[in-house]
Amino acid sequence: MSSIKGKVPLLLCLGIFILMLTACGVPADIDIPLTGIPDETQESPIHTPTAEPPPLKTLIVCLKDEPESLYLYSESYLYGEASLETNAIFQAIYDGPIDILNYEVHPVILDRVPDLSDADDARIEPLAVLEGDTYFNPITLQAENLRSGKTYLPSTCRSMDCAEVYRGEEVVMDQMTVQFNIRPDILWSDGEGLTAHDSVFSFDLDQNADTPTTKYLVDRSFSYEASDDLTIRWTGIPGFLDAEYQTLFWSPLPKHQLGEFSAFELARLEGAARKPLGWGPYVIDEWTAGKNILLTKNENYFRGSEGLPKFDRLVFRFLGTDSTAAIQQLLTGECDILDESLLDSPSLQILTQYSDEGRIQLSVIPGAVIERLDFNISPSSTDQAAIFSDASTRSAITGCIDRGGIVDALWGGLGVAPDSYIGVSNPLYASGLAQIPFDPESAILALDEMGWRISPDSDTSLRASHGVPGLRNGTPLSFTLFIASGDFREEMSDRIQTDLAQCGIEASIEMLDPESLTEPWPDGPVFGRNFGMVGWSWPDWITPLCEMFSPSDIPSGDKPYGINVSGFNDAEYQAACEDVLLGIPDTIEYEDAVAQTQEIFRESSFRSWSVVYFSPLSTHQ
Repeated sequence: MSSIKGKVPLLLCLGIFILMLTACGVPADIDIPLTGIPDETQESPIHTPTAEPPPLKTLIVCLKDEPESLYLYSESYLYGEASLETNAIFQAIYDGPIDILNYEVHPVILDRVPDLSDADDARIEPLAVLEGDTYFNPITLQAENLRSGKTYLPSTCRSMDCAEVYRGEEVVMDQMTVQFNIRPDILWSDGEGLTAHDSVFSFDLDQNADTPTTKYLVDRSFSYEASDDLTIRWTGIPGFLDAEYQTLFWSPLPKHQLGEFSAFELARLEGAARKPLGWGPYVIDEWTAGKNILLTKNENYFRGSEGLPKFDRLVFRFLGTDSTAAIQQLLTGECDILDESLLDSPSLQILTQYSDEGRIQLSVIPGAVIERLDFNISPSSTDQAAIFSDASTRSAITGCIDRGGIVDALWGGLGVAPDSYIGVSNPLYASGLAQIPFDPESAILALDEMGWRISPDSDTSLRASHGVPGLRNGTPLSFTLFIASGDFREEMSDRIQTDLAQCGIEASIEMLDPESLTEPWPDGPVFGRNFGMVGWSWPDWITPLCEMFSPSDIPSGDKPYGINVSGFNDAEYQAACEDVLLGIPDTIEYEDAVAQTQEIFRESSFRSWSVVYFSPLSTHQ
């Protein structure tokens, strides 16, 4: 989408896994060497026994689907159904290169996290820019060539209030440079040293047209260079000051192994897909198609002196969609860990009960995903009644949806229903926001007063317009609710449908696969703005994605990849969001702007959404 980052160049451990653990066990098809037991009836000469090596310790992690490829830039990983499972395996063969925990960046294979407070690590400097040079357009938020009449931000300017229009002369803009230093003790599992050139190799692949990545970051990169074997320097195009600059490190790929292949060839290379070389705690030993992947301890792991990893062997088993069978295998010891990919709402409730009984250990960490409902305020087609154009109607409909009940039913109360567009654990979450109430009685009275009434002569309980401004009398309060496909979303949509029906509102549910859901303007049902409501998940980055509701990001012919499908349009919100997008994090101005977007968004009479819940699991869409 237009300004959503493609978080592909590096692997981020977001702290989003949910794990169920029990006593370690081994399935029958995994051969574990055991110490021999002598036959006590057989006479043997007396001798000093030779010490047997201890049995190998094995950890078994059960996943839902088998990945098609473990190549970092494979299309199946970037956009496929098993990307969640692939990420779990990546954590074993790679470590980092950075981790994000509680919205903070932590170094893994880097010696430190760069910070703007240290000019040796990161800095913003003025740069002379001429006509035709690539720069960051603060209006479109795209990398463009500077031309007469285009808007730009002069040096030290951080908002549209001080933006200027280019007239053809040399101008001075700000340019960001960030330096990353790799630890000297990092080795690939084959013993070769991991260097800055491996990260540059990864960047070059990401940049290649044959690699199916979004190009968001590479397009905004002026250069990505190795200063020496352990030092990387990223430089952005003029005007692009990335608030997440600490993450601008491309996950290394082994140039000494893959450098002879083109990006096109690598996407089809079996060695890159089935046995990728890593630097993490484990190495892929054997992949049995349709069953499991066996990994063994990486003897060159840089944390080996700390006694890591704790297990000699790691097995990833693929169980399919039967969550009941997965739970049974957890209890029998055929799985030590169930990955979240195997879980649906009923299974999570069962596991919660087993945890309460002490049969398993349940570990839950909040996911970095918000499940959201968006109203279509301004449909693109004149044939579609704009039943959500009035803020009071939207507010009443929101009051009919029991968000807390959905959280309790789907996740046993483990999720959170926030009152903002960012997660409650984010340090930038604005505390004290007015809560979104569940109050169907008040909602029904409000709908009656607005003219959405149930006719006493009608055979149905469906409301229709009677004097509602802008709508023909008799227009039914009925619409299609598009929902992203997924097991728990089916139950969520059923509950939303039932809640709305009790208020006299009809929602027809239509499940959409990811490809249909994300089809761009004008043909896509969602991004073409031809829907009533849509339920889907969006990421919760370190930096808030305020542009999801920016008027400048409404999908249209001029903005085919805009992401504000709701049509939310508020000038004050737009100004505050621009200050977020163009500002520098960890400044008072930036934090004030983030708080202002939340306050406006929550209190605005143009409210366009109703956050359902903040998922306790990570979901991929």
